Amino acid sequence: CRRWAAAPPVDAMAMLGMGGAAPAPPPAAPGSFPPFQAWNKNGLQIEFACTKDASNPSVTAIEASFTSAQPTPLTGFNFQVAVPKYMKLQMSPASSSTVPPSNSGKVTQTFKVANSMHGQKPVLLRIKIDYSAGGQAVSEQGQVDNFPPGI
Repeated sequence: CRRWAAAPPVDAMAMLGMGGAAPAPPPAAPGSFPPFQAWNKNGLQIEFACTKDASNPSVTAIEASFTSAQPTPLTGFNFQVAVPKYMKLQMSPASSSTVPPSNSGKVTQTFKVANSMHGQKPVLLRIKIDYSAGGQAVSEQGQVDNFPPGI
């Protein structure tokens, strides 16, 4: 009498991409970092997605995404960044000056920072945010210093 070794069970649906176990998320591209929350106040959320310049690790490109949970749009939206003396900053204009209400869309703005003390001093940003919400002028200031290691 001959015994056959049983093959491990196969999830055919997963093999065909039709359900089964969830696939692992794709790895982050080289030089990119997972997005992180840089600001969350009065319904305004700012998320930063950072990538390193492959040819110059002291340069970081940052895409800021702005969303609002407020029931009215944020109009006249203006985002400003200041950096310490050991850093340089290059900003592009925002995709819009109106952040849609109720998390129904986002505004993006990209900027680059060059850290002349890369590896010795962290990336540190002072931010200023101005907008109107429901006819009320709002001006906020703060600091972003929670960048992932390696930035």
